[in-house]
Amino acid sequence: MSFRRNLVKFAAVLSVFFTGISFINVPNQTQTVHAAEQSTTEKREAVAGLAKKQVGKRYVYGATGPSAFDCSGLAQYVYKKAAKKTLPRTTYGQVTKGKKVSLSHLKKGDLLFWGSASAPYHVGIYVGNGQYVHAATPSQGVRKQAISAYFYPSAAKRVLN
Repeated sequence: MSFRRNLVKFAAVLSVFFTGISFINVPNQTQTVHAAEQSTTEKREAVAGLAKKQVGKRYVYGATGPSAFDCSGLAQYVYKKAAKKTLPRTTYGQVTKGKKVSLSHLKKGDLLFWGSASAPYHVGIYVGNGQYVHAATPSQGVRKQAISAYFYPSAAKRVLN
């Protein structure tokens, strides 16, 4: 009987030991995923923050910053500086990047496009709360505006996933 009791105790100890080893060696996938999401969230915040800091700067066709921009130059500059992400130079190239998102599910840093989805003529950066930053016109420069029915984007792309 004592042999049997000792065998049961030994099996229980081994079970606890191997369970503990398994638990220790299992990577915490939740923590890894959360760190990746946090990094993307931080990049979105950085993009929105840097875009807002450009408000008031001049619009110059073909300019890519840091003191003057055209619309695609602004997007290219902000993404490179804030998120270490290289975008093409033109709206035609920028609209091909990222994944299409609904205009009702925008997140900070999403690119907004006006014109057709394959040949847009203008781009802006969504900064949250229904607002975007864009290099509007030579007389207006870089502005922060609310999305409105009057000048509603035709497409949105999420470059930071």
